Amino acid sequence: MRQMVKNCNAKIVSLIIICVCFAISVFLMLYWDQIYGMWSFCKTDDNTSACKNSKKPVPSAMKPIPPILEPLANKELKPPGEASPEEELERIWNYMYQRQYHCTESKYLGGKTRRPLKGDGAYDLCVEKQFWPQGGDKVKCLVYSFGINNDFSFDDAMAKLGCEVHSFDPSMTLADNSIRNTGVIFHKVGISNEDNDSGFNGWKMRTLKTLIKELGHEDRHLDFLKVDTDRGDGTGFEDVIMQELFETGLYKCVRQFSFELHMPGPLTQKKHLKRCRLLYRQMRALNDGGWRLYNTTDNVRTKTKVNKDYTQRINKKKIVNETGVVILWESSFVNFEVTGTCKEVLSR
Repeated sequence: MRQMVKNCNAKIVSLIIICVCFAISVFLMLYWDQIYGMWSFCKTDDNTSACKNSKKPVPSAMKPIPPILEPLANKELKPPGEASPEEELERIWNYMYQRQYHCTESKYLGGKTRRPLKGDGAYDLCVEKQFWPQGGDKVKCLVYSFGINNDFSFDDAMAKLGCEVHSFDPSMTLADNSIRNTGVIFHKVGISNEDNDSGFNGWKMRTLKTLIKELGHEDRHLDFLKVDTDRGDGTGFEDVIMQELFETGLYKCVRQFSFELHMPGPLTQKKHLKRCRLLYRQMRALNDGGWRLYNTTDNVRTKTKVNKDYTQRINKKKIVNETGVVILWESSFVNFEVTGTCKEVLSR
């Protein structure tokens, strides 16, 4: 009798193990893409490097645009624009850390080289041929870089790749139209939603559309657009340029777009909550236009000067209710639906 009970118990245990393994297998089959996206994506709290690409390149002329997989955690939140500050923060947080595309070939260019600011000013360039078709066009790759702050390391690196690079920063003392020894052309101009010779802070400001026309680039693609600007109040101009991309259709002639996202707190203040919602809505609009987020890097470098163990998660805990907290993310998107030159998309 004891032997029969023992055998019965052993069979029950074996059956439980089989059921658990089966359940895990089914779960992984259903949600592997989301699990992989959430946990393999770049979560660089130390901000010293971008995501490392471990997979070998997939030989393909044109990759299809991948579908957007809503983060699992976001499905329980109230709709965008209707949720609490805590839920709106959770939504954009989950969005930033779920990779929408895996670029198999990339270069992390520029930036400071010494800690604690190592990597500051650096951005990721996806060099897959679909998004970086050097040699395919008869003209050089074209790069616009907004926000320099006397650090040309990224711009110089792009010029050394053979690109025509235009750097924009109205706050610097460097003379307008200066040309560096790398060939980078500096413009003492800022980005804005209107043309004004004495705009923000008394600076010369221009829209992206106007700059493309004034510089004679209407018949070109804008191969790389970088925006790393600061208003001085914890925000930047990335929302301004995203809005213009949508309103003019210029998003259809830009191949890659990298920017530093500025989200100040406290999110209990209406203006800061409004910006949080706006930035999320704009990035989802980029998705609708064929763009996919492939790299995110946390920027808490100034905080690690004081506390080497400081991470973005500390900012997350504080930003809802505390004044003076700003979450900074360096984000990179690639465009699967480039449809023509800037002139062609503007004329439609």
